[in-house]
Amino acid sequence: MTHALNLTLPLKQDPESQKALAHLGEIFAAEVQPKIDEKLRESRLVHFARVVVIDNKYIQVITEYEGSHEEYTEWFRRELTPVFAAIFSLADGAPDVADPASFWNYASRHNVRSLGKSVDGSTTLSGEPAGYLFSAYGGRTVAQIQDGLGIVIADQDASTPA
Repeated sequence: MTHALNLTLPLKQDPESQKALAHLGEIFAAEVQPKIDEKLRESRLVHFARVVVIDNKYIQVITEYEGSHEEYTEWFRRELTPVFAAIFSLADGAPDVADPASFWNYASRHNVRSLGKSVDGSTTLSGEPAGYLFSAYGGRTVAQIQDGLGIVIADQDASTPA
């Protein structure tokens, strides 16, 4: 089942944190994005992922993914620790990303539910009915889609059919 992560974190507003946010924006495409790409390609769990900054007041990590919320959150925390350490260092009240329980609790509290109601039985991280999430793939997993398209993960450019 596909789930939505709408992690929305309030950003610290002090000058030092805002300078660090600007730096993250400057290095994101060249240094952070390739790390995210590599891990997400390996995972075969994530349909889409993006990081959005809103008016320098919020940072969002938005993904559509497969599987259990807990396993996905822990996988993301473990596989992308440096990325989340950088993002969480900018957010108000964020825990140390090395602490799985604190990471889960913080992510759960800051996952904003979509409007509407899930049509496939999906739930939020807290177990409540999830908000609306459209899927054009009829519940197919990332692996099923990739396999159906002949995408080979070992390729340098995994987005190209074999």
